[in-house]
This record gives sequence, structure tokens and C-alpha cells, in this order.
Amino acid sequence: MVTTLKILKDRYEVEDKIAAGGMGIVYAATDERLNRRVAVKILDERLAEDPSFVERFRREARSVAALAHPNIARVFDYAEDGKRHFIVMELVEGKDLARVIRDEGSLAPERAALITAQICMALDHAHSAGIVHRDMKPANVIVDGDDRVKVTDFGIARAMGESKLTVTGAVMGSAHYISPEQAGGTEIGPASDIYSTGIVLYEMLTGAVPFTGESLMAVASRHITDDVPPPSALNQDVPEVYDSIVARATAKDPRRRFPDVAAMEAALSGASAPESVGTTAATTVPLAAGGSTAVLETSDAAPTVWPIPGDRWDPYRIGRMVLLAFAVLAVIAAALLLARLGDTDAGSARDPGTGQQEQAPDAAPQFRMPEEELLIGANFEQVTGVLDRWGIEYKLEPVDPGDFGLDLAEGEIVATAPAPGEPVAEGDLVTLFVSDGEDDEDGPGKSEDKGNGKDKEKD
Repeated sequence: MVTTLKILKDRYEVEDKIAAGGMGIVYAATDERLNRRVAVKILDERLAEDPSFVERFRREARSVAALAHPNIARVFDYAEDGKRHFIVMELVEGKDLARVIRDEGSLAPERAALITAQICMALDHAHSAGIVHRDMKPANVIVDGDDRVKVTDFGIARAMGESKLTVTGAVMGSAHYISPEQAGGTEIGPASDIYSTGIVLYEMLTGAVPFTGESLMAVASRHITDDVPPPSALNQDVPEVYDSIVARATAKDPRRRFPDVAAMEAALSGASAPESVGTTAATTVPLAAGGSTAVLETSDAAPTVWPIPGDRWDPYRIGRMVLLAFAVLAVIAAALLLARLGDTDAGSARDPGTGQQEQAPDAAPQFRMPEEELLIGANFEQVTGVLDRWGIEYKLEPVDPGDFGLDLAEGEIVATAPAPGEPVAEGDLVTLFVSDGEDDEDGPGKSEDKGNGKDKEKD
């Protein structure tokens, strides 16, 4: 039974809840003016009070509206109705890939390759438009009955080179797919999407994510330090070619991954081709971003990336050793130079009138809130411990996680102010919105329509 919750802008008849995201809740709806079914994503009212949240929400609409590709869910409209900010999107029929994997377990390699190739084509279109998704995971991939794919939720996408804009309310689970550079807080680009897509492929092939941990921070840390194991180690039915593709896509150094998602899509298409099984063929395998290739003769058409990552003759490994040696020498030289210049620097810092050493103003220690992928869902005691060490004052405010579209246990962080990734000075007050363990299902008109929505949570 369809329940009508609210009519927005005298046009969009909002119905049942179909998914929950980090920025708000998605509802099925009807565009009465055009008489078509759509999806409406409504920004949480609490988040709408913060201009940075509203700006990010608008940016999502602008980013996706500029994209037109059969494998990307389209955005039709962005509007405001009173205090409600919402995006009108294509209503995609099907199940998200996370639910497909939960229901079916590991997928056949050829099917996993087909789905991943379509993800690559969607990302290739976005990257060509200067947009990096930054949150690739199975929950953001809708698969219909014919395995046609739609990539959704560009909520934390950003234009290449654009200043970083982070806010609270990340969808849970992102830490399992986060790239090393994103987990480490360094500059990210299209290569980050390639890494996350490689993790998605791994999960389709094995039915499990490669890294788990006691907390999201622990999981993200493993993406920085641990190599992704070959899928065949968990599922013996996975051909070696897919081990090579996953290894290439999830290399720790972004420069060692596929040069772009188009190259990854080509590798997947070649791996799933019928002639690639049980025949002897010369396989051209792209190497690093430089564009060189190696041609390998394989008896079972299981092309392997050469050089093998970590092999003793891997030039990247040799290059790292050389660079490390130079780095050590540079550090020693810099230390000696600083020691010799110490007295000169001290003398130049004296006041010529008094001869006293001038005291440079002490710079306040700079603390930055953890990234949203690591912060949201963490136990509040972990976060307060970090704040205590930095001398940051804080207060706890219990909230219903369902109001943010999240399902969190009692004591887990739902949102923060300032937002994740934002700088905080010593003595500033940080508000930690902590889950009270409840998960009420409130619609967009929750004060008068509480309990009418049906829950279909997006993982």
C-alpha cells in the first residue's frame, strides 16, 4: 500500500521511504506535472540549518545533473519547500548491489566483471566531466533484473581540484571501500574511485570485504597498511586473471593502478570474453600510467599483470628502494645543515636594540576533526579520548539516529559540529551528537505523519 506523506512545491507527491543516505532520506514519489515516477531525496531538517550541509546538497544536484549516461541515475530537479531542501532523481527499479551480494553471496566471475565494467563506464563519464565520486560501494550501485547498472549517490562527489567540503552524516560502510589516500587525508582523484571499484569487485567475487576491524578507523587503517588478498584465496573458482585485475586496481600507490577506469573496463571485458578461457593467446596488459604494455603468452588465458607487484624485479619496487636511499641521505644532509645554521639563526633573531632573543608568537596547535568515513559510527569514547589529548572541549547531545537516516547503536557518533575534516583550535567547543539507540521512522512531515514510512534501509 502506498502512503502519501507530503506534496512538495505543489508538484511532487512524496510516498514511502525507499532508502536512507548520509545526507537525508530517499522517498518514492510522483511528479504530478509530468505524471512520472521519481525518487525524492530530502535533506534532513537538522542538517538544513547548517549552510555547509545545504551547499553540499546543492553541489550533489549540480554535479549529477551535468552527467548524462545510461549507467548513472539522472537528477531532474533541485528545489526548496520551506525549510526542506530536496533533489528529484530518476527512480531506478532494482536492488542495490549490497543487497544482491547479501542475498546471493559471491557472484559468478563473468557476472561480476559485467557489473564492474558498467560501473567503470559510469565513472569514466563522470571523470571526463571532472567529477570524482569518492564513495563507490555496493550500496551506491543499483542492479536491475537484467544486470543493468545505475551508479547513484554522488553526495560527496567533488570537482577535481575543488577545495574540500566535508560534512557529517556519511553512509555507514564507506570505510570498507575507502582508498588509502582518502583514509590518509591526502589529495584524491580518479584513482581513488578505481581503488574503491576494485574493492567492490573483490566483494562480488568473494561475498566478503577484504578488511574488517573493531571500528571503522581500524578498517580504514588496514586499507593504508595491508595489501588486498587475491580473491581466489577465498574463492577457488575465481580465475587468476581477476586476481591480477583486483591487485592492479587496489595498489597502494595510485600511480600503479590502472591509468583510468576505461583501462580497467577494457581489462574486465577481455577477462570475461569467451575466448579468454582455455585457450592460448597473446594478452596485452597495460602497465603503469606511463602507458607501456607487456605481451604475455598464457596457456589458460589468465593474463597476469607484469611486473608482479612486489616481485624482486618489479621496477617500482627497485625505484622505491632508490628513492628511500636518497630520502635517508637528504634527511641526514638537512639535519647537518640545520645544526650548522643554528647559531646563525639564533643571532639573527636578536633584537638589535636590546640584544635579547625575540620570541616568535606561539602557533596554536592545529587539530582537524577526523574524516567522516572514520568518525560517523565510531564509539563516542574513542572520539572523546582524542579530543582530551588535544585539549579540545566537547559536549555530548543524544539524538535519534533515525532522524539522520542512520541505524546506529547507543553511544555511536551520528554527527558533529564542527563537521568532520574541519579544523578545531585548542579551547574550542565540539558538539558530539551521540546515538540514543533509537531508530524512529519519520517521514518528511514527521511531526504529523510519524510512523507512516516503510523502512528499506540502504546499507
